[in-house]
Amino acid sequence: MSIVITVCLAFCVFALVVWGLMHMRTPRFRMERDQFQRGLEDVIAGQADDNEWRVLTGYPMRHDPPLEELRLECMQIEEDEYTGKLPYLFTDTGLNRLREVRERLLSLPSQGDSE
Repeated sequence: MSIVITVCLAFCVFALVVWGLMHMRTPRFRMERDQFQRGLEDVIAGQADDNEWRVLTGYPMRHDPPLEELRLECMQIEEDEYTGKLPYLFTDTGLNRLREVRERLLSLPSQGDSE
């Protein structure tokens, strides 16, 4: 009889763990416009390293399509102008292009206006 109780309890605990794992959400990283702006400014000022650039451009921004377009443009600039050398990770042309991206970011309507 104790074996049956043990098996039933083990099954219940197992089922509870599986149910809990199925309903857990994965953590999501969500970069907002002000964070993206600060990151761009750090890169332009030569205060960011390669890891910071990867965080800035490495995650899709599906929650904000205009910001995603700017991120993709930054990826293109990286492809064309990235040196990876400190303090400035980009060529002068790349830094100028990043400044243009920053200006367009600043000219975007606020997120509350676009919804």
